Amino acid sequence: MLLPEVTQVVARGKPTGAGSSRAGWAFFFPFLVVYLLFVLYPVIQAVRMGFYDHDLLTIDRRNWVGLANYKRMLWGDGLGWDMLTMWPWRLAGLLALIPVAQSYRTRRMSLAPAVAAGLGLVVVFGGLMGIHPGVDGRWSDSQFWPSFGNTLIFVVYSTPVIVGVGLALALALNQPDRWVSVLRTVFFAPYVLSVAVLTLIWAFMLSPQLGLVGEVWASLGLERVSWLTDPDLAMPAIVLVTLWWTVGFNIVLFLAGLQDIDQSQYEAASLDGANRWQTFRHITIPGLRRTTLLVVVLQVIASFQIFGQVYIMTKGGPNGATRVSIQHIYESAFRDYELGYASAMSVFLFVVMVAISAMQFQFMKGDEQ
Repeated sequence: MLLPEVTQVVARGKPTGAGSSRAGWAFFFPFLVVYLLFVLYPVIQAVRMGFYDHDLLTIDRRNWVGLANYKRMLWGDGLGWDMLTMWPWRLAGLLALIPVAQSYRTRRMSLAPAVAAGLGLVVVFGGLMGIHPGVDGRWSDSQFWPSFGNTLIFVVYSTPVIVGVGLALALALNQPDRWVSVLRTVFFAPYVLSVAVLTLIWAFMLSPQLGLVGEVWASLGLERVSWLTDPDLAMPAIVLVTLWWTVGFNIVLFLAGLQDIDQSQYEAASLDGANRWQTFRHITIPGLRRTTLLVVVLQVIASFQIFGQVYIMTKGGPNGATRVSIQHIYESAFRDYELGYASAMSVFLFVVMVAISAMQFQFMKGDEQ
């Protein structure tokens, strides 16, 4: 006798399909407006401006130049191709064909994405990176490829270091202890600092004569090091500063991933006599696969956008050793007033980040299958 009454109550409390759809759109619409105005529209404008000779001082005057900005950015005069040009980087890129082939072989990646990824790696690392100016040749923009190369170096250096240290600290801090909670806060605290505060602190600390690092170096009987004026040490110093600044965010993500792993798996492994390494390899790493890929994707994107630390600490020096793509884009737009050319470089960097992120997400999709 009570069933019809319960059914009526549930039916009255359950929103209709149209009402539920309207409520969903009501929550989604504000975000959609913000996304269209502040994300999608600027991207479309940047793509559009890349085809014009757009001067910042005469914003209303622009001339259509087609692909001239991209030709200036990517090409030059008297170019040749050599197998040994940048061979360490090209070899490292071509070695990425091995995990792509392995993913297809184990059916974690379908044929079309595997072929696309393989062709992309061969074209970029096997072909395009072998192009260089000849004896009398030159790039159309002599600063573009060196700055992009420095950006890649920063990505290659910083991503494994920041991700690896974040994972190690998360494993150490994944304990229900009050003092551990304090340490979590301490490690995360630098992340809330602005880039200006961060760089001013570390520029002073790395000063060979006045900085704390120099004093510690001298107390150990070692010669003081000019970290930010040595071409071989400037980029590693910026990587370490970025590590100190951003590792706290990765720790939070890894801690969330660790707490999401079923603890009964660890109990079963302990009963089976598994040691720490076996537990880490067969339970922790598979359990953190999605979190790790998320952290890597976010870190790669953030590393490609490196600018503040470099611009404030070294201005791209010494001798251009730390000059990165965003700095070149910034100076082209606001120092040289070439908005069109800066937009073309921005689009190129955006495409590179999207391509790398798409490959990483494809691996993530393959791992979930």
